[in-house]
Amino acid sequence: MRLRLKISTRAREIPWENVLAPGRGIVYDALRRTAPDLAEKIHENGWGPYGMAPFGFSAPMFPSARRVRGKYAAGGSGYLEFGSPLPEFIQALALAFMDPARSLLDWGGVALQVSSVTVQQPPSFTAGRARLRTASPVHLSEYRQPEPGTQHTAVRALLPEHPAYPVALERNLNRRAETFGHAADLSVEGITWVGVRRSFRVAGQGRSGHRTGAPVEVEVRGGAGALSALWSSGIGQQTGAGFGWVTA
Repeated sequence: MRLRLKISTRAREIPWENVLAPGRGIVYDALRRTAPDLAEKIHENGWGPYGMAPFGFSAPMFPSARRVRGKYAAGGSGYLEFGSPLPEFIQALALAFMDPARSLLDWGGVALQVSSVTVQQPPSFTAGRARLRTASPVHLSEYRQPEPGTQHTAVRALLPEHPAYPVALERNLNRRAETFGHAADLSVEGITWVGVRRSFRVAGQGRSGHRTGAPVEVEVRGGAGALSALWSSGIGQQTGAGFGWVTA
């Protein structure tokens, strides 16, 4: 399930540092007001056997804003989306965002006026196939043995051109399926499009810094419930920071 917020702003751009980073804090602020126990559980332990963030969100989108090279364009009317396969999560966010006293969101210093909130159900996926395209980069990490003389495991972003990428993505998707109570029977049939590589700032719970990835379009086969969960929460790692948000 998803919430789509109709928004507007007078700002003409959102600084790249704040395109995604404020969303996580806005989610937890909303949950603490309407479902504090759920907020604490997710914040402390994540969800399911792998402790994943059970939600995702989009960047604020302004389809009619004037594009300026090198800037993230804003202005006028647009929308902002939040999603999760957990009905209690969506209900809690809806209650928070529909509060008239909370109709103004501070998105990293950019004021977003919320005028309406609607609930969207996932596609049926009855054919057991999906072609999922993301608007934000999909982040996957590659873990390597620490360098001699160091104690920390080396981590770097795994990008779509790497031969190991499809296997790592399929592993992530099946972990996401298990997180939401579905069989781990998803298979990546192909990667049909790759967007521009980009880094975004993430913040919160010891994860401050930048994460890198690229938007992708991927063909996935599997159970309808698992595919719906991917559509609702996003794909890859760091969905709780806005990465891997599925738009189509």
